[in-house]
Amino acid sequence: MTDRTTRPFRKLPRKYLFIILAALSGIISAIWVAIDTFVTKGIVVDSVTLESNEYAFAIQSMIIGFLVSVLFVLLLWIPISKKPFEELKMRKRQKRQENDDDDNVQEDDKQVHAQGEQKRHFSFLGQFIDPQFQGIYLPTKRMFLWLTLSGLFSGIQTLVYFILIKRMDISVFLPAAQFVVVYLIIGDLIVDKSKPATVEVQSIVMIVLGVILAAIELDTTSSSLNWFNLLMVFIVFNGSSAVYVIFQKKLTQTKDHHGRNMDSTNIRLWTLVFMALFTILFTIPFMRKTDWFVFKTTFVRAIFPVALSMLLVYVSRIFYIRALAMGKMSIVNSLASISVIAGIPITVILSFIWPQYFQITSNWLVWLLRGIGAILVFTGIVGLSLSEVKIVILGKVKPGEKCDFEQIKEIPGVEKVSILTGEYDLMIILRTRTIGRGYQSIVARLELIPCIDVLVSSTILKEWSS
Repeated sequence: MTDRTTRPFRKLPRKYLFIILAALSGIISAIWVAIDTFVTKGIVVDSVTLESNEYAFAIQSMIIGFLVSVLFVLLLWIPISKKPFEELKMRKRQKRQENDDDDNVQEDDKQVHAQGEQKRHFSFLGQFIDPQFQGIYLPTKRMFLWLTLSGLFSGIQTLVYFILIKRMDISVFLPAAQFVVVYLIIGDLIVDKSKPATVEVQSIVMIVLGVILAAIELDTTSSSLNWFNLLMVFIVFNGSSAVYVIFQKKLTQTKDHHGRNMDSTNIRLWTLVFMALFTILFTIPFMRKTDWFVFKTTFVRAIFPVALSMLLVYVSRIFYIRALAMGKMSIVNSLASISVIAGIPITVILSFIWPQYFQITSNWLVWLLRGIGAILVFTGIVGLSLSEVKIVILGKVKPGEKCDFEQIKEIPGVEKVSILTGEYDLMIILRTRTIGRGYQSIVARLELIPCIDVLVSSTILKEWSS
């Protein structure tokens, strides 16, 4: 029986924590999109033409958001125990001992440090949000590469976002913004070099049909689709979002010189630095004198709502990055797609508070189509996450054969390779979206490896984690 006093269990298993973090990220996303819609239509407005100014709002958001995010991270850096100071003293003492070449004392200090690590709980306030948070630090060169590329495509996505929330209702924008999952599925198929499974084709069709239904606008005479807005969402916004997610995933997998991964708080902070830089650089060429005038005259009034919005963005992205580190990028986006459902009630509620900014049509057919479209998008995306499976493969190595384990690890879909004692020599863990794909492509490639003699596979039905 496990002794919980010496090895306490987490309150939530990793699998459910992953789901909750991704879902919360989606819900919070719907809220900050609503706040941004209010700001762009009610505050950052030209006093002469009464037109919303998306370019002035974009620069305001980046400046205010950066300042608020830095202050928020400094708040998270507040020590809540004596451990940070004790560790600082320990490092200084170890450095002095290294200079004195006192090996015996140095070994004793290492043991004391190890004992302190065992007793340690939370050292900083930010560890309640992300247990890996250890304060702000500079990324490595490889991390800077992924951060720069993430910020570049995030800057494109952000500028297009401010343009679209001016032109589109959030109950239409949120489902359309989930089309990024289709790009991620296609990316997984290209990487895995496999054909799409039936569930993937069905999900893609449901997502596309749902977005089209949610985007239909009806009046008394005709129905129409704003194809420019849809193309901007489908191609530019979702395309840049997909590339951004890919680089963020690479960033979560990159280790520093000490073999540690960057925590989600630092990832978000440094990504925001590059995102703000690129967004401002992309926006400035569109700024005219009247736009700068709107920027100056509305800046003070926009501080509080923009700060609230960017704070929610920061928390949402921390949850998102933590979930991204736990699972596949397509699955994380699938769970975060709950925002498409949350967008409809948020729009209805805000239409009663600010009817001049959140106008809802009285045509019941429009809301019926939007509701059906949102459900189709959400169902299609969740269907992908429910279809993912893990497969355990036990293998035997041919006697006298030398096995190249790196060749096994490089097969797309292989999550882990372990050497065993006993009847079988290898244990290979596969993660794949469907059982069929695991058997057809991954196992077929494993069978081509010369050193492997026997393969026995089993699908994991349920997992428990401490």
